[in-house]
Amino acid sequence: MAYQSTNGTAANTMEFMTQLQTHLVSTVGWTLHDQESNGANTYAVVTSPGENGQESVCLYFERTNTTNRLYTRAYQSWDNQTHQGTYAAYQTSYTYIRTAETPFLYWIYADLDHWFIVTKIGATYYGNYAGLIQRGWSSDIAFSQAPIPAGENQLMTVDDASFLEPEHDYFLADETEFERVRVTSVDTDVTPHQVRLAHVPHSFSAGARLGEDPMPTIVSRYDAPGTFYAINWTGNYSSASSQSGSCESVHSTVLGWGNTDSRFGLTTMYPIFAGHYTNGVAENRGQLIGIYRIGSNNIDSEDTIVHSGTSHRVFNLQTAGYCAVRE
Repeated sequence: MAYQSTNGTAANTMEFMTQLQTHLVSTVGWTLHDQESNGANTYAVVTSPGENGQESVCLYFERTNTTNRLYTRAYQSWDNQTHQGTYAAYQTSYTYIRTAETPFLYWIYADLDHWFIVTKIGATYYGNYAGLIQRGWSSDIAFSQAPIPAGENQLMTVDDASFLEPEHDYFLADETEFERVRVTSVDTDVTPHQVRLAHVPHSFSAGARLGEDPMPTIVSRYDAPGTFYAINWTGNYSSASSQSGSCESVHSTVLGWGNTDSRFGLTTMYPIFAGHYTNGVAENRGQLIGIYRIGSNNIDSEDTIVHSGTSHRVFNLQTAGYCAVRE
């Protein structure tokens, strides 16, 4: 479903959780994949095929007995029978939506790819981003038509191999595994298309995804845009908080040039990039969806900017500063 936004006042964390779940499931079209209430803890897991219908996005949010927080996580997949997920991304102390146990304002912006949430606690605005980013790499995905065994020189049948190149590395992912693999040959003259993989370290199920970045799912800290955690990256997965990254935009001096400019009195909106900075796995992975950095001159929180007929709400976010969010 197309991008949808809502806003309102929540009485407390539990009421906000209900509003978030309702908006995601009933308005935007996410699937409520799992839900459980156990005393003080209540969680929900929502999944989505993305805006293009071919993604696999799995997000988790939980109210615990810690007040003023709705904790968030991302997973590669979630089993709603065992109530367990694979390849989690979160940081126990930081990945949450800032809430309150007294009435507070909130804004929810979401599509089937992601959410961006703003809450106003006292006079401070907090942001939280979770879901897919707009890829810096190709978004093309080849889907396996049969299981792929582990081993050397393995044949993979796919729906479409037209974009794949021999002697090029890609990433292979299913619900429980994620690995870098080398494509050695591609045959598009047969149906289904065939791809030869130099080495497959684990077996993969039918429906596995092969692409340059098949699952770029992240979850932010409570003060987004800033530090985030990903369910995977170019190195090996080691823990829920190890695949960290950072969101950056243009230098503050550049922001000042375009807010407002002297030629037409307009405000320039700049993309916010999401990248990994750890040695050995550093990359600019892409950019956040629907949120932009702006300068701080001549603008206030909750003002609107209209760009090409689309309204953007302005917030002076804690840590990140002034940002414009697509409504």
